[in-house]
Amino acid sequence: MKYYGGNFPLYAKVSPTDSMYGEVNLPSSKSSSTRAILTSSLTNGKCHIANLATGNNTTAMIKNCMNLGASFTCIGNNTVINGVDINNIDKIITFNPESSGIVLRLLMGVAGYLPESYFITSYINSLAKRSQKEMISALQKLNVHCTGIGEDGFLPIKIKSSRKLNSYTEVSCRKSSQFLSGLLYLGAVSDRDLHIKVIDEITAPSMVHTTINNLSSAGVDIGYDNGFRDFFISGKEKFKPSNFSIGSDPASASAILTLCSSLSSNVILNGFFEEELGNGAVINYLIESGASITSVGNNSINIKSDGKEIIPLDFDGSLAPDAVPALVARAAFANGKSVFYNIEHIRYKESNRISDYRLEMLKIGIKTEEENDKLIIYGNPNGYEGNVIVDGHYDHALIMGLTTIGLHCKNPILIKEPYHVGQTYPEYFSDIYSLGADVMEMKISSPIQEDL
Repeated sequence: MKYYGGNFPLYAKVSPTDSMYGEVNLPSSKSSSTRAILTSSLTNGKCHIANLATGNNTTAMIKNCMNLGASFTCIGNNTVINGVDINNIDKIITFNPESSGIVLRLLMGVAGYLPESYFITSYINSLAKRSQKEMISALQKLNVHCTGIGEDGFLPIKIKSSRKLNSYTEVSCRKSSQFLSGLLYLGAVSDRDLHIKVIDEITAPSMVHTTINNLSSAGVDIGYDNGFRDFFISGKEKFKPSNFSIGSDPASASAILTLCSSLSSNVILNGFFEEELGNGAVINYLIESGASITSVGNNSINIKSDGKEIIPLDFDGSLAPDAVPALVARAAFANGKSVFYNIEHIRYKESNRISDYRLEMLKIGIKTEEENDKLIIYGNPNGYEGNVIVDGHYDHALIMGLTTIGLHCKNPILIKEPYHVGQTYPEYFSDIYSLGADVMEMKISSPIQEDL
């Protein structure tokens, strides 16, 4: 990749690319990594994590767990964590989740059992604009003092707890399942029984299962009803020293899968796990829309594509929410209409992944419509002109999706502030460059460039 110096804004220049060939190792899951780090940090003993993710979310969780008193040692691909006994924490703690919603909400749950905590962020145009009122309300029902800014509960947030928690709370998960995951952590650290009721729907049940599986690996069992709406944690449950092995990141894996399957390609991806990809929903979507994906053993898959016809296909976004921006990028070049539904909750991610994404696609010339819980794409197999500047909205998923679109355009596009892709996949541009993608970093002094 070529880098242009100068004190100017940074962009990624994405140029037309015909084919992708080679082999890359997929990044580890930020979701599983953040949970494994927190669980290990709350274990009064030593835990081991293999294949820990390297993105900004992971770094933010590590820094905040160090504030709790945990210590970290890296030995090769293995991270050793010496955790703390949360009952011995008696200090005021300031947490900074940076731009990560999952780090914020998991730690807000834990903070419900800490004497006094404050949550801040410097990401005033991203995380600071995301409502936390559902989590605040659920904590208040548990006899936890919790306040944010305004009715929506924006950061900064203050939490104080006497540790004398009530036994029942309710939470809305229409916007995010992360609120429930945070409360499950509170139940895991509390010495009292806890019943959590979801009053509407869980928008990403697969991610709640990731939380439950993680806690179960550490000896904390979560009970739930057949409808997956009532959750029960015994106050007798305690964390036990354990080992974790992290699989691939769903947003990053989906982005690479979609990019490779939408161009002429023959690519092997190593370290592939389907745990957070909707139990095959993403792979099935890509195959049914025209890609060839086969297993080559040892958690590796081979993607082959002739880069020609892409079949339009609808997708239920509740099955794999983090994959939606990537699959939308593929649908933009299908021969017809594709509907992505059950996706209202992705409006409340790092960006509004419906309206913000649609705004940038309109700049490129992609015909789209949106409803509250739908994004409708009218694909054009002939492609788009390019020659535009688009904004990634501080969101790794949008940046990767816009990159896939840009590689198909007839002329280059520029993506503003592409480094936010490091939230989950710091090596993204280097990896796709190694496969043949025509991408480069550049700094420009004005929005109009002759070589765009």
